[in-house]
Amino acid sequence: MNQTSYIGNDGWDAIAQFLDDQDVRSVLLVTGRSSYTSSGAEAGLGGVLKGKRVRRVSDFDTNPKGKDIRRILSSVLNDEPYDIIIAVGGGSVLDVAKLLKAFWSSENPVIGNLYHEEPLVPDDIPLIAIPSTAGSGSEATHFAVVYEGKKKFSIAHEAILPNFSVIIPSLLASLPRSVAAASGMDALCQAIESYWSIFSTEESQKIAAEAISLAWKSLEKAVLSRAPHALEEMAKASHLAGKAINITKTTAPHAVSYALTSFYGLQHGHAVGLLVPEFLKYNAAVTEDDCLDHRGKGWVQEQLMDISHRLGCPNIESASDALKSKLRAIGLGTSLDVIGVKSNEDIDRLVENGFNPQRVNNNPRRLTEAELRKLLRNLM
Repeated sequence: MNQTSYIGNDGWDAIAQFLDDQDVRSVLLVTGRSSYTSSGAEAGLGGVLKGKRVRRVSDFDTNPKGKDIRRILSSVLNDEPYDIIIAVGGGSVLDVAKLLKAFWSSENPVIGNLYHEEPLVPDDIPLIAIPSTAGSGSEATHFAVVYEGKKKFSIAHEAILPNFSVIIPSLLASLPRSVAAASGMDALCQAIESYWSIFSTEESQKIAAEAISLAWKSLEKAVLSRAPHALEEMAKASHLAGKAINITKTTAPHAVSYALTSFYGLQHGHAVGLLVPEFLKYNAAVTEDDCLDHRGKGWVQEQLMDISHRLGCPNIESASDALKSKLRAIGLGTSLDVIGVKSNEDIDRLVENGFNPQRVNNNPRRLTEAELRKLLRNLM
């Protein structure tokens, strides 16, 4: 998986050079509805795209839906061929662009692959990814999330890793505070999950460790004061977290979080931020019998202590508390009852839709339905 990356507020020049090198004349531009203008991306990219045939696509939901991908493809494939896809926006926007590339030539987009009726054969059209949030890391990964109904699926293929990722920190300055907070917490939690994943490697942990340290020290300033240096560090942390999970994937907190988003409308990054402190304590109680990491119980506990130390904490309990304090400091709640999770029926719904043995099996400690119920009740 080869990708070129660029970080800097002069990233527009790097994009222009890339387009010149590729002799690009026609562009499929995938953006958010309003963030493309409010972030400053439209002003920055306008000159770069001058003189090229451009079709902008922004009519899709947050959290990409299969129906949206099929509708967009049925329309754009009737156009003259495009030379490149450029995606500017948050994680959902970047995922939509990757999904379009993935299913460009599919006879039955999304459904055919999800239900094993046809193989996934992405198109070779180049893709530039320009994140306008610091959180998803989607510009650095070879997978994308798609929903069929309320069920979440992950599409993965080396060929949907964006060819060129351009991180322009100034795009983060205009984010609504709640979005900046949730996306920043997503980046921090991705790095933490990658660090403790059973698929972690020396390389992934080195990348994740830097992401944790950068996000931890810059998140509050990036959210509350939008200090330029903090925005730059958060942008870098998010990109590094994406690179780390591109190697390891995420673990149980991310798997469970999607049910909170689908059924209760909680922002994804906020949902993950609620879960990671509880899973930090849960994973620390690992035993030889329920350890899923081949390196053993002792290894897992060492990694969790490493994470705690990177958060400036002497032990697991204080690290869990510090993560909750960080949520409160950036304006995010730490309890599930504020979003309507108040009964055993609510817990049952979350467990039914958030517990998938295959998707939680890279967590360092085996998760059971009973343990997940207990963990979720701790958040009520």
